[in-house]
Amino acid sequence: MKYLMWIWQLPQHLLALILIRVLGATETFQPQAGIGYWFYEPKNWFGKFISGVSLGNYIIIKTKNEATVKHEYGHSRQSVIFGPLYLLAVGVPSAIFNNLWDRLFHKKWPVEKRHKWYYSRYPEKWADLLGGAVRE
Repeated sequence: MKYLMWIWQLPQHLLALILIRVLGATETFQPQAGIGYWFYEPKNWFGKFISGVSLGNYIIIKTKNEATVKHEYGHSRQSVIFGPLYLLAVGVPSAIFNNLWDRLFHKKWPVEKRHKWYYSRYPEKWADLLGGAVRE
């Protein structure tokens, strides 16, 4: 079954393996033993542009903040649901309509307002719900 799931999520797994290489990411921590996800930490200067990325079973993350780890785990659960459509259904809205939009148009907003806006949008709010992340 796990091999079928790996194939079901093949586009994001391939992208993750490329991104791990580009970021010089190394395997890091496993917050919940046995959940079947691999955590990597970016090591080179490209990593400053990424706070967290979930691509199938691979989670590339700089922080060990519990809410962020759970949020990225939630994105991994979305990957299981959408399979090969994950990059279009979740990846594009998250990367372009949330991350890029926020970085371009909300620069002058206080951090708290930016976070509230970001985590209230699709698919971020849903990732928090699926991963059990609690936002204050």
